[in-house]
Amino acid sequence: MGLFNITNGGCAGSTPRTDHRPRSTATYGSLANANGPTGISSGDGGTGTSNGPGDTNGPPFNADLAVQVGQTYALVVMNWTGSPDGYTIDFTQSTASLYDQTPPVPVEVVANCGNQSFHLEFSEQIVTSTVEPADITITSPSGEVFNFINVTPDNSMAYAQTGYQIDLAASLLEPGIYTLVITNISGNVEDICGNTVLETTLLVTIDPSLAYSVDIIDACNGVNGSIQATYVGGGVPPVQFALDGVPIPQGSATGLNADVYTLTVTDAGSCELTVEVEIPDHLLALSIAQLQDSISCATPYVVIQGVDVQPPQVVQYSWTAITPDGIDSSFSSNASPQVTIPGTYVLEVTDPRTGCSDVASVEIFASTTSEIDLSTLIFPNVVSANGDGKNDFWKPFLPGYPDLDITSLFDRYSLTVYDRWGLVIHDSVDGGQRSWNASDVAQGVYFYTVSYSSECGITLDQQRTGTITVLR
Repeated sequence: MGLFNITNGGCAGSTPRTDHRPRSTATYGSLANANGPTGISSGDGGTGTSNGPGDTNGPPFNADLAVQVGQTYALVVMNWTGSPDGYTIDFTQSTASLYDQTPPVPVEVVANCGNQSFHLEFSEQIVTSTVEPADITITSPSGEVFNFINVTPDNSMAYAQTGYQIDLAASLLEPGIYTLVITNISGNVEDICGNTVLETTLLVTIDPSLAYSVDIIDACNGVNGSIQATYVGGGVPPVQFALDGVPIPQGSATGLNADVYTLTVTDAGSCELTVEVEIPDHLLALSIAQLQDSISCATPYVVIQGVDVQPPQVVQYSWTAITPDGIDSSFSSNASPQVTIPGTYVLEVTDPRTGCSDVASVEIFASTTSEIDLSTLIFPNVVSANGDGKNDFWKPFLPGYPDLDITSLFDRYSLTVYDRWGLVIHDSVDGGQRSWNASDVAQGVYFYTVSYSSECGITLDQQRTGTITVLR
């Protein structure tokens, strides 16, 4: 080992021996541990400045070294014998106090190509546990302050070290000169001797980072997801993309299962960024109850019930009707449509956000069974044609089905309405409706004749007459 006075010459004074080297004293370790302790100790018989070790090369110890306040020495220890054994240095015989009063400072900050991770280097070893994210901030040229979220030492096992990786939550997008500040918000950042990093600033130049965007389409029931990665700017174009190590041309990957993938972005300047990309699984299952009402002359329409989407979610409905009349691909967009013709009804439900869909169908059958007694028809004698949506139309109805258009059940049906002078003002035979909208006549009393016949249920062939009072 050698002890060097570097007060004036700095660390250059501890370079290999020259005539002008400011060596203060030196000694050499025992060969194969044969000569015992060595070093500086007048009390142990030490003389001179370059003795030892042992009887082979003179006295084992050098004389005590007189030092002055403010001087700086470098102790250089070298294992030139290649010994696997350790050693102990004992300073207890010294009368001088050994200490370090120089506060450490950050000397370099280097941003990665994504401007999100930085390598911070200090002027000397910093106690690893004292470097925390809250102690470091960086301020943009426009004054926005960013907090670091993570600190990773270069050597996770070392008690103290000079280098640390520090990470932001997102990339810095504004190019220019940033200011990195070391604070003591969560405790002092300090070296082995307890010297703390005072509030210190360091200027950092941030160039435009390699930026990209990622659009994801969910996998539908576990399959057919997709990823579209797009170069936005920064870095050195052209930019290449790879998914789990496999290149994806134009950044596009389709037909993917629901999973987590590693996306790698590489520019022409060898800047490489990696990010985990998750394709969510959009579950969408459609079912329709197969037991539905049948259509008959007494039940001219049915409403499809039992449409179930799992898990529950907002979807769009598109029904296709396949009937003897043909195929209607835009039959209905309601969840439970009204059906008047027997046939197969196919439903497709679609999530408007992801485009995921599922399909199911149901058969509506025809029936000859009638449960409606058309002989119980009621013919109202008042209609309030005031446009309020209540009793605006005149038509016969059944007591148990007030909203059912019963006129559609008749094989033959005709309605004629007269005014008080016998003038025909409505005639269904000449193209008029089977119901009468009295909105275009004056308030008063009118007369009607209804002829109808039906073979649905009880056979009917009747004619009815009466009066209709129109109110406003």
